[in-house]
Amino acid sequence: MTAARLVVLGGSGHAREILAIAAARDVAVLGCVGPANAAEAARLPVPWLGEDGWLETAPDDVGYVIGIGRGPTRARLDRPGGRRAERLTHPRASVGPRVALGPGTVLWPGAVLTADITAGRHVHIGTNACVGHDARLDDYATLLPGCVVAGSTRIGRAATICAGATVIDGVSVGAGAVVGAGAVVIRDVPAEAVVAGVPARPLADRFAVTGGGS
Repeated sequence: MTAARLVVLGGSGHAREILAIAAARDVAVLGCVGPANAAEAARLPVPWLGEDGWLETAPDDVGYVIGIGRGPTRARLDRPGGRRAERLTHPRASVGPRVALGPGTVLWPGAVLTADITAGRHVHIGTNACVGHDARLDDYATLLPGCVVAGSTRIGRAATICAGATVIDGVSVGAGAVVGAGAVVIRDVPAEAVVAGVPARPLADRFAVTGGGS
């Protein structure tokens, strides 16, 4: 169930995509909140309401999602003991039987979750990403467009699987790790590691994979 009214934390392109998902679901969005940025605010289809503190005094029927692409930033902004985080699932996403989506989780168009999958708080699953049976996606995990996370995998807290990457069956990706775009992961990835390539191997330069995005 979604709150009667919703705000989105953030105002970047990632937030605008989430606004489009809300619109596809006919969810009423009051606006966006966060640090002031005139250029981003000008591109939003909804009002910029103010700084993060705006949410603290909002009416009880206002829920939130976090419109920020980086899992560690979502973890920092989360309010697990306070206001209700809401789920958003695009109508063209496919959610199979016994799939549990945590508060704040967002599914983009074309995302496929097959069966017996658990996703934690504020997990973001991008356009055309696919998640196989019995996978576990820990809190704040990010699956970017077109990635494939096969069956019986575990994606750790705030880990990122970049666009077009593949994680094969039974593999674990540790907390905070980053799997580069187009990589193929065939063995476990340690926490905070950055891997890329086919097969995926560790990289020393985290910025080369993440691009420093927000």
